[in-house]
Formats: sequence, structure tokens, C-alpha cells
Amino acid sequence: MGEQMIKSENFLQDLFEDSATIVLITDGEFNIRYCSSSIQPLLGLDPMSVVGKDAFLFTPLEVRDQWRESLINAGKSTRTEICLKDATGECHYFDVSVANRIASHEIRGLVIMLHDITSRKRKAIALEQEKEHLDQFIYKTTHDLRSPIHSAMGLLNLLEKASEAERKLYLEMTRKTLTKLELLIEEVNHLYKVDKMAVQRERIDLKNLLEGEIAVLKNHPRGGNIRFELNYSEDTVLFSDTLRIRTILGNILSNAVKYSDSNKESSFIRINARVNYETLTVTITDNGIGIAEENLDKIFEIFYRATTEASGTGLGLHIVKDTIARLKGKIEVKSKLGEGTKFKVLLPNLAFSNSGAVLSGHGKKAVL
Repeated sequence: MGEQMIKSENFLQDLFEDSATIVLITDGEFNIRYCSSSIQPLLGLDPMSVVGKDAFLFTPLEVRDQWRESLINAGKSTRTEICLKDATGECHYFDVSVANRIASHEIRGLVIMLHDITSRKRKAIALEQEKEHLDQFIYKTTHDLRSPIHSAMGLLNLLEKASEAERKLYLEMTRKTLTKLELLIEEVNHLYKVDKMAVQRERIDLKNLLEGEIAVLKNHPRGGNIRFELNYSEDTVLFSDTLRIRTILGNILSNAVKYSDSNKESSFIRINARVNYETLTVTITDNGIGIAEENLDKIFEIFYRATTEASGTGLGLHIVKDTIARLKGKIEVKSKLGEGTKFKVLLPNLAFSNSGAVLSGHGKKAVL
């Protein structure tokens, strides 16, 4: 008999002290008389700080009505889901079950069990966000693909009735339309590949990468008259994902070229890049056509184009924002219509080598 009682006590202790479950026991007046120690690692609260408090006041104000309904309906042994915030304000999700008895009909009060489902809930939220993102992406992609297709079909109809002199013009217009369609498909494919690939950790020659992008952009129809100024400082070696770094910087630089101001006597794109132990910081400043203030909060939306002055798919800056998020970085933009734009990109430097050492570098400047 004694051995059975010890086993029962051990079982209850294991149950109540489950690291993934918070157990609260109240009296008939809904005052908390017991709180399991698991509340400390899960919510950062001292169990004794909870004991003696009114159970109705246990939760934050914004979920208190939901909590109260769960406790009042305890006679039905109800189950619900609730979000509780820890000491830092981070939300943790719990599956809540409430019973109005412990073991005997003579005992009044509640047994409240909060089982931590934060990991599962966050995965579900992430999947739902991915679904919404995919739905939006598919809708906007198919919508944007229709435009050049309809345009090309319209031009083909005109070609059938055109004179010999007009045919050359319509053929060139059709070629441009199909080229735009091809570019859009290529960028959609690139976005998909970049989004699905795991983040790589590679040693990056930032100077070489930037100079390579500049060399390509100088061959752009608008790039020949632009002065590129590159300032960089390497206090440490940069480690990150080469493809994603090139995607981010290449798209911002490409936009700066596309939206340069042909009415200005002198056009420039100034690149300041600095690598330190923790962060890669790159600012790209131009004196192009700029962006109106009311459009600044929209430029990262998929397929959004603030102007029709230059060709583009509206995917470039969306890809930039998406890629920076994947690298856990940040981007800031300032612009004034008619004066120019400044982008600032901050990305973490994965600078640890296999031995834990960090190599040093030095500052340099070049006008290209």
C-alpha cells in the first residue's frame, strides 16, 4: 500500500512538474493555491509570485475575458487556446484544460493545466503566412504576365493589317514586349530559387563583387554617363551568402541606373560599404529622379512601380526586401522627388572562421 502511494505521489509530481506544462490549482474562491515550477522557464515568473493571486487576474488584460470564460465553464471540462506573454513581452501559446475537481467530490476549486504549444503554433502561423504570401504572389504574377501577352497579341493583330512600312515598327514593339515578358519570367524564377535555397556561409570578396556589378551596369543604356564612386572599408572579412548579397546590391544598383535623371548634367551613384566584426553596412546614394514621399512605403510591394519613366518589372525591390529578411538584416530608404535616393542595408556578418579567428582588412576608395 505504501509503495503504491509513493508511486502515485511520484506520478503526480512528474505530471505537475512537466517542463512543458504549467499547473495551477485554485480554491473555491478562485485564488491560486499552487503553481508548478515550470512557470519559471516558460514565462519567466517565480511560482511563489503567483500563489495567492486571484486566478481571474492571472492573464494579461487583452485575453482576460477569454480566460474568465474558460474558468467559469470549468464544469464542462472545457479546453481552449490562449496567448500569455513572458517577462520580455514575447507571446507563448498554451492549450488550456480546466477541471473543477482534483480527486474528491469534497474538494472545491479548479485544476488548470496550460500545455506549451508555442513551437507548434508558430509553425502553423508561419505556414499560414506562407500560404497568404503564395496566394498573393500567384495572383499578382498571373495578373502581371497577362499585360505583355495581351500587348503582344494586340500588336500581332495590327501586323496583319499593317503596311510594309508599319510592319518594322510593330515588329520592334512586339520584340520589346516579349523581352519584357522574358525578363519578368526570369525574375520570378530567380525569386523562387533564392527564396527556397538555404542560407550559405561563404567568404565574400566585397570589393570584387561590387566592381563586377558596376562593370555590368556601365554597359546599360543609361549607365555610360553615370559616375560610380566606391568607398569601402574592411575591418574584418565578410562571411555571408554570395548569391543573396549579389541579389540585394545588384538590384539596388540596377534601380539606381534605371531611374537616373537624364536632365541632370552630372549623374552619380555613390556606394559606401563597411564590414566590421558584426555587420555589413552598405549605403547606395544617387541623384536620380527620386521617389515621391507618398510612394516610399509601397516600393517594396510585389510588382509595384512608382514611375513609368524606365522599364522594369516591379519585382526588384520586393526581391531585395525578401532576401534581406532571409538574411535577418534591415533596409532603410530616404528619397526626395527630383533630387535622388539613398538606400541603407545592414546585414549580419557571419565572420567566425572554423578556428574562431577573424581576419583584418583596411579602408580603400576608388572612383570608377
